[in-house]
Amino acid sequence: MLNHNNTLIAYLTVLLIFIISGALSSTAGIVIISIITLFFVSLLATASARIQMNFFIKAVNNGSREKATVTLTFDDGPDRNITPQILEILEKHNIKATFFCIGEKIEQNRDILKMISDKGHTIGNHSWSHSVFFDFYLPGRMAGEIEKTDRLIKEITGKNVVFFRPPFGVTNPFLAGALKKTGHTVIGWSLRTFDTVKDKERILKKIETKVADGDILLFHDTVPQTVELLEKSIEIIKNKGMEIVGLEGLIV
Repeated sequence: MLNHNNTLIAYLTVLLIFIISGALSSTAGIVIISIITLFFVSLLATASARIQMNFFIKAVNNGSREKATVTLTFDDGPDRNITPQILEILEKHNIKATFFCIGEKIEQNRDILKMISDKGHTIGNHSWSHSVFFDFYLPGRMAGEIEKTDRLIKEITGKNVVFFRPPFGVTNPFLAGALKKTGHTVIGWSLRTFDTVKDKERILKKIETKVADGDILLFHDTVPQTVELLEKSIEIIKNKGMEIVGLEGLIV
């Protein structure tokens, strides 16, 4: 399997061969190793942005493709206005979902987090700050954010946190080091709705044409549009004969 460790070893081996052989003393050798280096760096950048590659971290990105089940996940909350509306729709359809929550927002909306828990949904960790600089933090600082969020969730709900979803879905060696300490199961996704940027009709069309057995769908409980499209999304999924289950039920 292509991953960070074996790719790095392969790159360093090639580089060492070029150095020992003296190939870097020629223009052709420098050009070749430059191309290889560019490919290596491009691969690292692509793999960082695509959690589904499992390049730096092993993530659960979907359930069994042999079962007609999918699960719904919501990122970036809890939101005082949007999250309760999402919860109301889920309760209406007797659906359990997973909410990947940001520590800073939990602190501002403790009652909303408690509501999520009390209604039987799963709460996952989505870092404390969700900072655009999170991916540049050292492992210790990353782990500190994750553990701080865990403690707050446990304080409010009385429940331990098992699942973690990286901010922006970005992974790297620093995060891999942090998660070795925290021990979370990393959750990615297989169908991203882009509900924060795309219009409702395009999202619904995507779900209609792309949703497949075992999918983990990514929504956000922070934008009004998600409230508008959730009911229709549930209808589409059920009309395809799929059952919407909790995350634990999907990945067992």
